[in-house]
Amino acid sequence: MNQIQKLRISLIFISLVAFYSTNCATVETPNRLRKVLDLQGHRGARGLKPENTWPAFEEAMKYKMVTLELDTVLTKDKRIVIHHDSDTNPVICQNAEGTEIKKTSLYELTLAELQSYDCGSKKNPNFPKQTPVPGTKLLSLEEFFEKVISSEKKSKEVYEFNIETKFPDDGSAPDSLVKEHTEKLIQIIEKYKVVDRSTIQSFDLRTLAFSKAKNAKVKTSALFVPTYFQGFLMTIGFGNGYRDTIVSVAKEKQADIISPYFLYVTPKFVKNSHDKGLFVIPWTVNTEKEMKRLVSCGVDGIISDYPDLLDGVVRKEP
Repeated sequence: MNQIQKLRISLIFISLVAFYSTNCATVETPNRLRKVLDLQGHRGARGLKPENTWPAFEEAMKYKMVTLELDTVLTKDKRIVIHHDSDTNPVICQNAEGTEIKKTSLYELTLAELQSYDCGSKKNPNFPKQTPVPGTKLLSLEEFFEKVISSEKKSKEVYEFNIETKFPDDGSAPDSLVKEHTEKLIQIIEKYKVVDRSTIQSFDLRTLAFSKAKNAKVKTSALFVPTYFQGFLMTIGFGNGYRDTIVSVAKEKQADIISPYFLYVTPKFVKNSHDKGLFVIPWTVNTEKEMKRLVSCGVDGIISDYPDLLDGVVRKEP
């Protein structure tokens, strides 16, 4: 969910978060819709291992995340690859021999071409705790499920999946592409018999409609990110109108889950969502203070880059 990068504001803005983040326990806490809090490793475990790669998913499983969260893009040869952006990312991937790759649309590359890259040697500079895993290749969605199912048989653990559809940020994706991508996702989910534990999420809400039309049993999640101005207002305690709007939109799109940037979340927002039958799972939550605040707000899950922190903090909460 790289749209979070658009929310990087000044230190003044960040300092105001402390003012906003009063503990939700000071007011009545909405009852959670889920019995077990849904702990999700964002892009596997982006803060600890190369994002959206098998080492990252193994890390999430190590800390017993309930759900593995991942991003998907449709390739030139109509395969589903696990990758965040609809373009290649030279910051985190390189050629096998160590030379720099060019930023290229994934729609112009085959799965085999993408899997020739080394996406484990370069450490993401935004995540100092991340450990590189040289030689790591990108996964197709089929390879991902094969590996997870094999791991489950050995560990006796069972995981849920939160799979995001990614498209160009400029909104240029035609209906035909969104439909094709979504339907191929569901075909693979059905093939591996994980319909009952899979969610398809997207900022492009057309995905939700195509998903429900293809297989109504697959859960859907509506993603939302505020603009700078909206984020600022919510940070200083305003912006309830924005909160009400996204709840209404999510319900209109027949989402099962509303998954907003964490600034949206207040006890009132959670109660409003729950009253409409929507589970609340905010992203991307990377501090102990914010994790505790959200738990006290009554959210149904939390998405974090740091499964180790999520495990250590949230599982200690009542």
